[in-house]
Amino acid sequence: MLNVHSHGPPKKIEILRRNLRLWESGLSDLRRMVREFQINCDWDEFGRFYGSAGPDGEKHIDEIADTLNQLGHEYRWLTGDEMHSRIGTNFYKRGLHASGSALVNPASLLRGLARHLPANVQAYEDCPVTGIVRANGCFTVQTESGKVVADRLVLAAGVFLKEFGAASGRYVPMATYASLTAPLSEEELGQLGAAQPFGLLGGSEYGATIRLTKDKRLFVRNVFKHVPGAPTNARDVAEIAKLHRKAMTSRWPGLARTPFQHSWGGIMAFTWNDGTVFGELEPGLFAVLTNDVSPMTRGAAAGRLLADLMEDQASDLLSTQLSIPQARRLPPRPFLVLGIALRRGLLRAVAHREF
Repeated sequence: MLNVHSHGPPKKIEILRRNLRLWESGLSDLRRMVREFQINCDWDEFGRFYGSAGPDGEKHIDEIADTLNQLGHEYRWLTGDEMHSRIGTNFYKRGLHASGSALVNPASLLRGLARHLPANVQAYEDCPVTGIVRANGCFTVQTESGKVVADRLVLAAGVFLKEFGAASGRYVPMATYASLTAPLSEEELGQLGAAQPFGLLGGSEYGATIRLTKDKRLFVRNVFKHVPGAPTNARDVAEIAKLHRKAMTSRWPGLARTPFQHSWGGIMAFTWNDGTVFGELEPGLFAVLTNDVSPMTRGAAAGRLLADLMEDQASDLLSTQLSIPQARRLPPRPFLVLGIALRRGLLRAVAHREF
């Protein structure tokens, strides 16, 4: 649950400061609801580690520190020995700990929020939308189980917005993948230094995200893949899980025989210009897209601010959200696909030691 994040120097520090206000607002909302509703989601105000393993990681972690300095954000350096003592690996040459963000079990958080919806809100699950029709000033949302009629409609379908005719050609769907072990044994935990929960982001954009959860599971996330069509199939996810195993054993050789219990992928939206899809597309039809980094915190803020916009509730934060430019149209294919492939290839070439 990030309150700020940037790989390398930001293009404009003012843009990052703007995003920081949104991230921190969303994080504050989620923190308040977790406490108010007593949601058991392993919320932990740990902050986050960054780690660098090679030249690209060293370059980027220095740039991260410089960015945090410009933002006035607290952090502290860790030597390679300190990283080893804390998380049990010599993989990282240096580390950095930044405060302000939180660790959480996202599935437990979302289930807890769903159990505490306001009395005037109903959630329907397992009923895919098959069509939307507008007639006589109302929207009819058709599903396999029935229909819902409303005078206003919000599209909050993430990367599937384009399937509803919204924001097509204005964001890139990128899948990233993760694997999770079963709870580790005491012998396995002995490989992990202090064996206390942590969250680590690679200093480099190509670096792996590593977590030790409160229930003692090890989580590895890496690999980005452009997925303009269907989600990644199970066979390809299994192949990617082999890369996760390589990442895990390069950090903790003693876990070479530790199996993953789950492997999966998720899709995020990235825009060309750090732009947004937010607001009223046409009378009564609204949309919000959680894009780029930190979708949970920035997304929580964007959802609340869209509700404020719909109810004419002005605020400085809403003005900040509305100041973000609309997502710019992407280059046409095949130029877009070629550009993404070239960028991914360059990242692999310069940052392979961070994987």
